[in-house]
Amino acid sequence: MGGVALDTILSASFHFVVKWSPELDRTKSRDLLRFLLCRLYDQGRGQLVNTQLVLAQTTLARKLGLSRQWVGILVQRLEGAGWIEHYSPVLPDGTNGSTMWRIGRQLKRLLVMLAKSKRGKKPVKSPANNRWHFSPSKKEKAQLLILERENAPVRPTLLDKIPLLRTWLERGGT
Repeated sequence: MGGVALDTILSASFHFVVKWSPELDRTKSRDLLRFLLCRLYDQGRGQLVNTQLVLAQTTLARKLGLSRQWVGILVQRLEGAGWIEHYSPVLPDGTNGSTMWRIGRQLKRLLVMLAKSKRGKKPVKSPANNRWHFSPSKKEKAQLLILERENAPVRPTLLDKIPLLRTWLERGGT
């Protein structure tokens, strides 16, 4: 499942979150999903499928500028829709430890789709034949004319009118 760029994954996930889970469209859940995807992608060095990330929900809330309770609600929504999975181990003192995150079945489905679409593509040959010569556009014609004037030798009548230009050109070796 590797080899897919992060921006492609993010773009596709935003598109399909709206399509497959419309209830997540207008909430901060996409921001939370984006943050987790970036961190998981970084943690797994581009491999999202078997990567786990350990990150406390309070840290997540602080990074996103949200309340801890709201992050909990968004996490439940994302997990209910199948985009992420999380697990918080219970510590000996009875509190929950840092949360372990990984991608859910919807993201796995999305990654399979992206991998298949990339694999099926064949390089496209240029439709234009290299032997064909197209007429230049008006802008190209104007640029070619300017370039031609710049490279043309100076007219002797101009050099007679401007002797300093003649001296300058002779000094430059042209």
